[in-house]
Parts: sequence; structure tokens; C-alpha cells
Amino acid sequence: MAEDLWFLNKDCFGLKSPKKSPIVLRTVVLVFSMLCGVYIFSICLKQISVYRKANKFVEIQVIGQPCHASGIEQWEIPYVHFPKPHTYSRNECACNPVRFFAILSMQRSGSGWFETLLNSHINVSSNGEIFSVKERRSNISSITSTLDKVYNLDWLNSASKNECSAAVGFKWMLNQGVMDHHDEIVEYFNRRGVFTIFLFRRNLLRRMISVLANTYDRDAKLLNGTHKSHVHSPDEAEILARYKPTINSTLLIPNLKHEEAKIAKALEYFKTTRHIVLYYEDLVNNRTKLMDVQEFLRIPQRDLKSRQGVMDHHDEIVEYFNRRGVFTIFLFRRNLLRRMISVLANTYDRDAKLLNGTHKSHVHSPDEAEILARYKPTINSTLLIPNLKHEEAKIAKALEYFKTTRHIVLYYEDLVNNRTKLMDVQEFLRIPQRDLKSRQVKIHKAPISMQIENWNDVNNTLKGTQYEGFLQ
Repeated sequence: MAEDLWFLNKDCFGLKSPKKSPIVLRTVVLVFSMLCGVYIFSICLKQISVYRKANKFVEIQVIGQPCHASGIEQWEIPYVHFPKPHTYSRNECACNPVRFFAILSMQRSGSGWFETLLNSHINVSSNGEIFSVKERRSNISSITSTLDKVYNLDWLNSASKNECSAAVGFKWMLNQGVMDHHDEIVEYFNRRGVFTIFLFRRNLLRRMISVLANTYDRDAKLLNGTHKSHVHSPDEAEILARYKPTINSTLLIPNLKHEEAKIAKALEYFKTTRHIVLYYEDLVNNRTKLMDVQEFLRIPQRDLKSRQGVMDHHDEIVEYFNRRGVFTIFLFRRNLLRRMISVLANTYDRDAKLLNGTHKSHVHSPDEAEILARYKPTINSTLLIPNLKHEEAKIAKALEYFKTTRHIVLYYEDLVNNRTKLMDVQEFLRIPQRDLKSRQVKIHKAPISMQIENWNDVNNTLKGTQYEGFLQ
């Protein structure tokens, strides 16, 4: 009994532990490894997150960095700008520097011609006589607000090069508020770094003749019943030049002295601005003066021409069209007399503004079309045939210049009378066929005899000529 008890105690209280299971050990090691892996993974995630945030911060800093123009002299810095328009984005041109300028001149001093020369530069936008509208010059606040809009590249018109402009400005006549607020404007020009371009005539008597002749034509309307301050053909120039004004000799010298004093005063007022003084006669007789202007504005030198267009650069444009695969669509009118009526009526409405004081080249209601159609222009029958020949020659020249491009020739009358022509256009462009519609309403629908004021003169001039068909 005692022996059995001893063996029992030995079994129950023995010091040697039984052997642990290898499965338990493996489970413990596996759990520990998993915990370590999760911990290391979480550390890596944190590091990646910090790295991404840092990169995002760096990227924002790079994008937000201001633009810096390279290759400019120290004195130029106040005159170099990087506008940020509100109406569009300058995109890749955002860091292209822009110079601001203003042409200070007087009417009939060649400023319109000079401005067309500037605008023929691919990177120059001169926006015309913006202060001819009285509301824009009613007070200095209106003036500076308008200037800010122009120099921020938010003044949009046909002259605007927008995002890639290298110089932007306008022309300002001395009688349009600039002399009345000269102190504030000089301060603005100096603060914003605006270049001032003075343009005057040396021969003030010739300017006086031009002013009187232009004033006379506003009422006489010698060119087919329309007034033009500037013309683009020798025939029109010859007609306007026939008028010879009568000058008041008693007031002549006082008037010339008054004009001289006005010019001297403008030069004195703006002498602290960065400026250049030009004279119309010098620009006409010495074309290198235009290089001086481009140097003054610090823009790339170009051969500046007045009234540039597709015909002036046809060789380069044809090469571009062929290289880039551009389709050319010619659209003309067969009846050039009807086109002339439309042009004259549209020119008349620019001043008359028959539709509630507004000018519209195109209308979308029969009522508006009926109002515009009431005007019947008077056509100069003496120049009628030469003008029609000139238009025909221009069309023939365009077709000759662009004959190597992939092109189609359309006529307005064919599109109106045969709507399947629109299918031909879509086929030419290789686009899906659609039923094309326009909201525009035709203005001149009456017989042509009812659209011309001096119909009998026109009818007699064209009857029996190659243009007799235009009378139908």
C-alpha cells in the first residue's frame, strides 16, 4: 500500500514536464511573423503618404511660381508684363512677356494706317480708338478701368492676338480725354510701364485739308452713298481726292498755332514716360522708321505691311495648307451686283444702326430683315463696271493661287437653290451626313430693281454688257 502511494506521488509531482506540441510553436511563430509584417507594411504606407504629399506640395510650388523673362536688360523689367486674362487662358504663352503701349495722336495724322502696320505683326495687338466712346472717358475711374481691361488682354476684337501677344495697346486721340486727365494718366503709364508712341504730321496744313475733306464726305458720302475715312483702292482714293475744301485764310495762322501748341503741350505732359516721337511723313518716306518702332517696343523685327491678308501671303499659306492637309472651301456669289448691294447696305447700317440703335450684319427674324431691307443704296454707275471687273479678278486670282490645295468651289446661289450641295460639302470633308440648318434670315429678297435707289442708271450701265445677267 505504501509502495503504491509512493509511486502515485512520484507520478503526480515529478519535475520533468511532458513535451510541448510542435504545432503550437509553429502557430506562435506564424502569428508573430504576421504581426511584424503588418507593422512594417503600415510604416511603409505612412512613408508613401508623406512622399506623395511632399511631391504634391512641390508640384504646386512649381506651377505657382511667377514667370521670369530671360535675356532682358535690367531697365526693361518694369516694362515687361505677364497678364492673366479673366476671359481665357494664355496656356503655353503664359510666360511670354508682353509690352504695353499707347499711340497718342490726332485725327487725320496717319494713325489708322500706322495701326494697320502694327497689327500686321503676328504678335502685336493694337485695338483702335477705344476712347472714341464717351462713356469710357467720362472720368478717370472709367479710363483706368478701360486701360486695365486692355492691358490684361481682356479687350477682345478683330485685332486681338490674345494669348501670344508680345505687345498690346491702342490709339488715343488728344481730344478724347487724355489731355484732361494727363496727370493721372502719366502716373498710370509710369506705374504700369506703358510705352508712349506719339504720332503727328509735320505739315499741319495738309492735315487740315484731310480733316475738312473727311468732314465733307460724312454728309456727301461720295463712295456709293457711304462714308469712308480710309480706302483700300486707287479708284476710291481718286474719287475722294476730287473734293477741294475752302480754307478760312483769316483763321488759318491762329488755327495752325493752336495745333502746334496742342502737340507741344502733349509732349510736355508725357515727357516723363518712356516715349518715341514719330511723324507721318517720315514713316511714308523712310520705312526703316518702322524698325525703330519695333526696337522701341522690344519686339521681334518683322516686315510690316498695311492690310495684310490671305492674298498677300498666298505662297506661304498654300505651302502650309498642303503640308498640314487643310481642305479649302471657296464660297463666292455669282451675282456680284447683289453682293455690292449687301455690302453697301451693311456699311450704311454700321452708322445708322436701324435695329433699335444696334448694328447687325446678320438677323434671325423676318421683322429685322424687313427693316434692314428698306434701305436702298445709291450705286456709282461710273465705277460700277470697273468695280465688278476688280471683284472678278480677285476671285480668279484666289482660285489660281490655291489650285494646288484640295479644294471645292461653292456659290451662294447654288446653296440656296439646291440643298443637296450641302451633302457635297459634307462628302468633301468626309464627315457623316446630317441635315444642316441655319437660323439666319435672308435680308434682300425683293427683285433687284427694288433694292437700288438709282436703278435706271445701273440698268442702263449694265445692259448690253457681260454683266447684264446681274440685272435679273
